[in-house]
Amino acid sequence: MINNKSLLICIIILSIFFLANITETPQNLELSNNSSANIAIIDTHNHLFGRINTPRGIEIIDYQGAAQIALEKMDSLGIEKMFIMPPPFYPEHPNMYDYHDFTDVIENYPDRFAFLGGGGTLNPMIQKAITEGHVTEELEQEFKIQAIGILNAGAIGFGEFAIEHLCLGPTHNHQEAPPDHSLFLVLADIAAQYNVPLDIHMEAVPQSLKLPANLSSPPNPSYLTPNIQALERLLEYNRQAKIIWVHIGWDQTGQRTAELTAQLLAKHPNLYVSIKICTKDSPLENCLLDNNGQITLAWLEVIQAYPDRFLIGSDQFYITPGLRTDFPPSVDDTIAVLDKLPPDLAKKIAYDNALNVFNLE
Repeated sequence: MINNKSLLICIIILSIFFLANITETPQNLELSNNSSANIAIIDTHNHLFGRINTPRGIEIIDYQGAAQIALEKMDSLGIEKMFIMPPPFYPEHPNMYDYHDFTDVIENYPDRFAFLGGGGTLNPMIQKAITEGHVTEELEQEFKIQAIGILNAGAIGFGEFAIEHLCLGPTHNHQEAPPDHSLFLVLADIAAQYNVPLDIHMEAVPQSLKLPANLSSPPNPSYLTPNIQALERLLEYNRQAKIIWVHIGWDQTGQRTAELTAQLLAKHPNLYVSIKICTKDSPLENCLLDNNGQITLAWLEVIQAYPDRFLIGSDQFYITPGLRTDFPPSVDDTIAVLDKLPPDLAKKIAYDNALNVFNLE
């Protein structure tokens, strides 16, 4: 008969054996205890807001002031380098700008900033072609000239482009474009030829979808046009063209799920995604974080399966001092995601992947 001392020894031995043979799973994966300030970070998607026409007709231009605000935030969060770009403008937008406006910022801080272009030049051309219903030979030729000119000016990619851009408020706008529009295919060929990525803003619409109840129509349409299959056609058209689908974790339609993201990443090796977390103006349904602020198991599994395909892209607007304009804060929440990842994944997403995708190595 086993006495109490022998039973205790058996329990200890079995416990040691069990703990030694536990396999690491997402449920018991040890997350990083290091602050993101200890990781070199490249934030690949941001905007400087330094041009505005006031209601009294006064034009204010101060990109240097906006850059100073950005630099202060970068230093506080450990962001080594930031990529800036114009947002996707529609034709006749009163405050439209492109890379020309902030070239001086890049020249003054070449180690801290790099830029993408096209949101204020190429995107309006696409929107105009959609409105007119056709692409002339002259328009296509001018589009190519403008695109190559952006790269010759030093851009490291094309962005930002609107495919399904929902209007979220009075200063916002709705834009829609087929991902496989002929001008996007032209741009994909140029991006592939020069080995630079194409940065797109697209709410996920797998099938015809009624506009979410929290958004107004007009200016948004009452039903949203499906775009996932057309996105796949763009990705398949030129496998050498790297497409960055921005704002993963900031989902306005409730359709950009971890499952959909995994399916698309599995099928399309030239698809990348950049992370944006902003709890102020986005439903939390498909946020990367749960109610406790931790990475959800579903999203962690996708990131682990495709660790080379995720980037940081906080989509923060940095506003020149003195302007009475504000945008929802997103950079702090986005960078904080790195603290919740295992150290190896955090390093890839924070820094290494950007070097590869943007051909900076």
